[in-house]
Amino acid sequence: MNNSDIYRKALALDPLTEGEALQIYRSAPLAELMLAADALRREQAGDPQVVTWQIDRNVNITNVCISGCKFCNFHCKPHQSDKAYITTIEEYDAKIRETLALGGDQLLLQGGLHPKLDIVFYEELFRELKRRFPQLRLHALGAPEVAHIARISRLDPETVLLRLIAAGLDSLPGAGAEILDNGVRRAISPGKPDADTWLAVMRIAHRLNLPTSATMMYGHLETPRQRIEHLIKIRDLQAE
Repeated sequence: MNNSDIYRKALALDPLTEGEALQIYRSAPLAELMLAADALRREQAGDPQVVTWQIDRNVNITNVCISGCKFCNFHCKPHQSDKAYITTIEEYDAKIRETLALGGDQLLLQGGLHPKLDIVFYEELFRELKRRFPQLRLHALGAPEVAHIARISRLDPETVLLRLIAAGLDSLPGAGAEILDNGVRRAISPGKPDADTWLAVMRIAHRLNLPTSATMMYGHLETPRQRIEHLIKIRDLQAE
């Protein structure tokens, strides 16, 4: 199949195979890919002339993390008391007020896999933030953090998500997806849940009607084929 045939297949919303996606990844001019992507966007968008974006602020809950990701220069270990922090309510308050003043309406809350911050900590944090700023959307945590909270709280991920939603969680970021290949994940983020767990948490979130996003961190150990496999796994999960 030539590239033109693959474009026609994509524009007909017929899912590409791994081989077809890899072919245009390797051989198609970027301008052609952009044109095809924009054509698909226009078919899906309510108003194709309008492109929107989210104004939010990224605030880290803590820098303590047990994941051991090879690419991270942000985290510290639990015993490094001279470096470790947990953001205080007063600090959140100041940062949120600045965000709202600049037209933002969402807080992206992320941090490390802290060994002592369980479900009760996050419930209390979310409720207090919503009490102070009920108009604020909480786009918080991610699949690895949900799985970690479930493990240390001795709960299942669905129960964790239900309790977080009840406390004020509005949507779940796609953080920690990295590359959804277990070999790659073992090499670059050995303490994070595996690819199957990431997908399983997201599947539960979708079943609970919790909006999600997805990320991909590339340009390290992964191959182009693994990038395509990552995208296909996300596409197939979304299709469910």
